[in-house]
Amino acid sequence: MTTLGQLKLELLHRGVAFAKNVRSDDRIAPGLFPDGDGQGLVLSLAENFFVRARVNPDKNAAFLINIEKDQVVLATETGPLEIGVIPAPGFLKDREAPRNPASAFIQLDGYCLNLNLYLEADTRQLNLSLEDTIHLVRAAFQEGAADLVQLNMEHCVEKDRGFSRLAPLVQSIKKNFRTFVALRGFPPDDLWMIDSFYAAGVDLITFPLEQYAADGGVQPALPAKRGTKALEYAAGVFGAGTVSTELALDRNHPPPLLEKITALSKQGILPLIRIPERGLHLPDELQELRHVAGHLHQTAQQEKLNLKWLYPAGSWISPLDASFYTDPPKTAKLAQRPVYQSTLGKTASEGFAALRRKLRIKNVSDSYESAGL
Repeated sequence: MTTLGQLKLELLHRGVAFAKNVRSDDRIAPGLFPDGDGQGLVLSLAENFFVRARVNPDKNAAFLINIEKDQVVLATETGPLEIGVIPAPGFLKDREAPRNPASAFIQLDGYCLNLNLYLEADTRQLNLSLEDTIHLVRAAFQEGAADLVQLNMEHCVEKDRGFSRLAPLVQSIKKNFRTFVALRGFPPDDLWMIDSFYAAGVDLITFPLEQYAADGGVQPALPAKRGTKALEYAAGVFGAGTVSTELALDRNHPPPLLEKITALSKQGILPLIRIPERGLHLPDELQELRHVAGHLHQTAQQEKLNLKWLYPAGSWISPLDASFYTDPPKTAKLAQRPVYQSTLGKTASEGFAALRRKLRIKNVSDSYESAGL
């Protein structure tokens, strides 16, 4: 059985090409966007299951997209599969324009607008100004292209990992938009700073434990003990289901990966399995990933993890979408509907998150006062 998850991984590896005269079709052309030196497009393989595929100049190596019976289809080994092509938002296409260099630091992943941030070497200021950030977020929201914002902060030598520069950005986003803000970064030297992350308005936080090396192997994103300690601390500050980490698929040592998933889940930390940029294609790799996805799903159920803050993403496998990697295409689905799609659910969650934050800030303030600080 070929799962939609397996197909996604193979699409990442092989890319797509077009049958004759299909590329300019009104159902295809609006989805094309600049991707490195070429073009890419986002395909919907099922409801809430996406893949960001590159256009491969080598038609013989790629999956072929065609139009059959007025439907967009993908040629697969098991026959044609009806797919959707997600129109590329205008603000993403603007990255080609010299007048908008800030757009080079953004990426859309499912419902999430990612802003890739770092501190400039000479000024130690963020690469994106507050004004540019608000402009980009507004453009994405006005097009209905995103429901939440994630700030991806590169590692820096500052003890607070640059959060003193990030805080005004977070506060401005929360002031101008009804949205949730996620932070993917690295833990500060003083873990008490994590309370400041929460107080400033960060709703979800990710400290990655692992990443892929240039040769495709797995390497630590930060020292394991320090990363685990920071995640445990964050889980005591942030709400259930809002603290996560990233793990990498270690094809040489799969059992330890399963053990890490179990240990993290028991602490209420959501494990996300980062997908290799170029996907997977070897049968043993695909089979191993199916096993890992099954363990993700089973462990999340056993530990009753709160999954409502997760969203369908193209860059990782989570307990939310693990079913797409284990179950037949006709029965695969999300473990639950994301909060970001529901206006009512989003409003209720916003209210609860705001109340919880106020109580947490009060408790932290009381602690400082009782300590004479």
